[in-house]
Amino acid sequence: MFTGIIEERGTVTAIEPAGDGVRLTVHAPVAVSDAQRGDSISISGVCLTVTDQTADGFTADVMKQTLDMSSLGDFAVGTEVNVERALAAHARLGGHIVQGHIDGTGTVLEVRPGAQWRVIRISMPEALAPLVVDKGSIALQGVSLTVSSVAER
Repeated sequence: MFTGIIEERGTVTAIEPAGDGVRLTVHAPVAVSDAQRGDSISISGVCLTVTDQTADGFTADVMKQTLDMSSLGDFAVGTEVNVERALAAHARLGGHIVQGHIDGTGTVLEVRPGAQWRVIRISMPEALAPLVVDKGSIALQGVSLTVSSVAER
């Protein structure tokens, strides 16, 4: 599980075909500073398992279903990503519990800056509407957000 509080911005350094999916390599030195093979790391909100690592990055296998259900299918070499290590049992929960299992993707319709925040209008598939409630939490690219209001389409 994750908190939705991004620890660093990483960069996709390689994407290689692997069966029906891909093998994704990400430059993320903070995330791998104490990572081990088999650890979970969130990449733009998607929970991935470290299959290999270097001093400054890691590799994970991404299944076709994950590519289809998330933004990971749109990634290219050079894409910047949000990176977060899995929540440790002794750590503070600063955002909300984010599992990293993607229910679907939305479309950002508008971003309005405020004095100390931004209002982001998002369109989502109708099937997800019952899951999103006023004052509830969602994750956008792995970032923990509070839903200020839900409007009809």
